[in-house]
Amino acid sequence: MLNPLELQNRKFATAMDGHHLLINRTHTVTEGTTQYIYMGYAYPGSGENDPVWMIKRVAIAADGSSSTLFAGGEARFNQIWSDYTSLSYA
Repeated sequence: MLNPLELQNRKFATAMDGHHLLINRTHTVTEGTTQYIYMGYAYPGSGENDPVWMIKRVAIAADGSSSTLFAGGEARFNQIWSDYTSLSYA
């Protein structure tokens, strides 16, 4: 499993497609033997309560297998980061 301290509170710009700089937020939650890593991306200047985030959740099982799902079922910039734990992922 990844070290949660390395992932929490990352607030620096990153390039997802090599052209557009985005800010990101990362938070890790462990439930039983599964670790969930939530990652949100938005354009600089976006607030965490603005519906402009693309959020994905990576689930890492105890056997090391993983799956990646997006909030709302799509990789779109239309979610609110502060709601990441209550969103539906598909």
